[in-house]
Amino acid sequence: MVVADEIIDRLYGLPLAEFTPARNAAASELRKAGKREEAEQVKALRKPTAAAAAANRLVREHRAEVEEFLAVAATLRDAQFGGKGDLAAATSREREALSRLIRVGGDAVRQTLEAAAADEEAARELLEGRLERELEPRGFGTLLAHTKPRSAKAVDAKPTPAARVKLREAKEALTAAESEERQAQRRWAETQRELERAQAAVEKAQHELERLRDR
Repeated sequence: MVVADEIIDRLYGLPLAEFTPARNAAASELRKAGKREEAEQVKALRKPTAAAAAANRLVREHRAEVEEFLAVAATLRDAQFGGKGDLAAATSREREALSRLIRVGGDAVRQTLEAAAADEEAARELLEGRLERELEPRGFGTLLAHTKPRSAKAVDAKPTPAARVKLREAKEALTAAESEERQAQRRWAETQRELERAQAAVEKAQHELERLRDR
């Protein structure tokens, strides 16, 4: 649906206050043109949060800088998880690139940028410039993707007592981190539900105001 795709791209580039009326108007025009499926697709679009809108705007207005930041972040991941390059230098470059973008886009974009820096799929979503919600950290996906498999010799080697202690401590830390991640996800999900209810109430009130004005 090329037409709908172009409309969607345009809508997520609008100032936040203009999104809902522009979306409704676009859906109405598509419906009048007999493009019901595209109209429904556009009508179902969610208004982005303020943080998501800030990230979308940052990508559209400073795409080259965002792409540079993501490239630096990828280099840092290689240094962290793959042992490639100078870790300290890569860390410094990533922090500097992040700071530059936050100065431009505001602190609201920090979490989304950090999530995109840690995960390639999140980075692709950011570059589309159509975020509805700010991006969230995605657990251990990137770490596992960069972890090198152990050799058969390493697997068969008899572990020392110190190695067993380190393994146990690492497992305990992993269990604790996973528990914290689950709790954070539950808190985030509840916050998102509350936010969606609030946005639905605002849009309902907006529709009612528009209906009264049209009388």
